[in-house]
This record gives sequence, C-alpha cells and structure tokens, in this order.
Amino acid sequence: MKFGGVKMGTTCSSGNFYAYFKKIMRSQIIQFLKAAEGYLSGEEISRHVKISRAGIWKYMQELREDGYDIVAVPHLGYRLISSPDKLLPEEIQFKLGTKILGNNVRYFDTISSTMDAAFQLGVEGAPEGTVVCAESQTKGKGRLGRSWVSPKGKGIYMSILLRPELMPTDLTQLTLLSAVAVCEAVTKFWDIPARIKWPNDILVNNKKLAGILTESSAEMDRVRFVVIGIGINVSATVNQLPPRSTSLKNETGQKVSRVELLQEVLRSLEKWYMILGKDGFSPVSSRWKQLSSTLGRHVRVVDPNGDVEGEAVDLDEDGGLIIRNENGLKVKRMSGDVVQIG
Repeated sequence: MKFGGVKMGTTCSSGNFYAYFKKIMRSQIIQFLKAAEGYLSGEEISRHVKISRAGIWKYMQELREDGYDIVAVPHLGYRLISSPDKLLPEEIQFKLGTKILGNNVRYFDTISSTMDAAFQLGVEGAPEGTVVCAESQTKGKGRLGRSWVSPKGKGIYMSILLRPELMPTDLTQLTLLSAVAVCEAVTKFWDIPARIKWPNDILVNNKKLAGILTESSAEMDRVRFVVIGIGINVSATVNQLPPRSTSLKNETGQKVSRVELLQEVLRSLEKWYMILGKDGFSPVSSRWKQLSSTLGRHVRVVDPNGDVEGEAVDLDEDGGLIIRNENGLKVKRMSGDVVQIG
C-alpha cells in the first residue's frame, strides 16, 4: 500500500513508519523548492509529494523554524530564498553524488559524541556509509584520550561508519586515507597550505585545523566495522579553540559553508576508499607522502613503547612512521604523538 507516495511495508510499526514518512516528505519538499527557478504553488507541491495543501503549509512552518528562508506570496506560492548552514540530512544529501557515504545521515543538534553514536549504530547493524553529524558535542573525542572542542555551529563534527574488507592489522591505512581525503577537500576550495602531520592531524601554518580518530570492532581475522571521526574547525574564533589551533575562517578571512565542505569530504573519502579497495594502499601512501608535513623533518615521537627522536624518513607499507635516529638506525612507530622539532 502507498501513503503519500511512499510504499508502506507490512512489518513497519506505525510510529516508525510515520517518522520515516515525515522524513521523506520533508526531503522531497526541500529538493522540489531547491530545483525550482521561481515560485511554486501549494497545489504544485501538493501534487508532487501527494499530501494535502494543509500538510504542505505545516511542513513550510517547520522548515522556517529550522532556518529555511521561505517566502509565501498569494496567487504565486512558495519560494526558497536561502537554506540554513546546518548539517541537516536534506542539505548534506542534496546533489551529494556519492554511492555509499551519506545515504543514511543521522543528525543531532547536540550530542555527547558522534563517535559513540556511530559505534552503537555499527553494533546494531547500520549500513556502511552511515554518517552521524552534530551541531555541537558535549564530550567530543580526540586522539590519545583527548577531547575535541566543539563550539556549536562552528565546525564539522561527524563520524562515518565503514565495513571494509581489511585485516585488523591494516586499519591504520584507513586513518591515513581519511587524512588524505580531508586535506584534499579543504585545499579544493581554498588556496591554503594544508598539510598532514603524522598520522592524521591537518595543519595550516603549523596550527591544527582538523583531526581524525578511528575506532573499530574486530576479531582476530576480520573487521566488523570501523568508525572514522572527523572534526574540522570551520568558523570558530581563536579564543574558542585550544592553543595552536586554527579555523578555516581565521586562515582565509572568508565565510565557509559547512555543508559544502562536509559534502566534499564525503566525496573525497569515498574516492580514496574505492581506490584502497581496488588498488591497495600504495596510491594512498603515495598521496599521503605528497601532503605530509612530517617527512623530512626532525621529530620526536612520544609513545608508551618508548620515545624516539630523529628524522622522519618514510611511511611504512602498513602506515607506520619510519624515523632514523641519531645512531643512523631506522625505528618504526605505529602510534604516538609527534612533535615536529625542525
């Protein structure tokens, strides 16, 4: 049976169905408004999405409350003037063009951690490519047990669920791949010297712009799922950020669309994820090296397995950092905090 143009399955509960129906209707109305070159009458929209004109009016009120600037003129209808710069599913998915990433988007105004929410969705069997995003986090996660500062509406805070065909020993490859994807997405829009500090911090002028965190559920011989957390400082001011951090607005002096940047990150991440699956880690490693701010530098890696200092000379085939110490010996580190000395 169809209700409002949406096919209703016999096993769908009433509450879940109406929530799903509302989500579909809202998305259709927004896309219809975005595609229009002028005004759309309530009758046109009603006919398109197959609900009453009274229902259309209610949706318009809700959209206005969410920040959509929609004007209504008698005898002409509705027209979308502007959309809010919120990480809403309808905004993220509009002309996204990906095959996997972003087909399922979970949005929160405020959440403790997108990582925790995405991990739970992974446990519950959510599909690969599910994205969890939020306007703010109260307990955002960073690497090495640190927190990620998440001022409301000032950054991109999202976690992506993947189900890769990788051995657990190869998961570092996804961390480095994600850093490449974020760095490329940022530099596509702005001419700024964004580079990767091993393994996954994005720096601009030696200040931290973005960070990446990966968590996984795995057995000895297979990976169940991986959650990639991405935090990008978009428009936060210096006093809203930790020391030695920056934002895109600080670096460019321009207004940045969080939705457009998030979309580009998803496109770039999917591109490199497909390359990894088809051609292996070598292309990812090569691109990472081109974007690295660590290789060729004198560094100190602070690691529970023992600190090491020397020149960062290479990236290992499994993503480890190779350092030539003062005795000329090459030492490998798979984790740790890098301090770039020279």
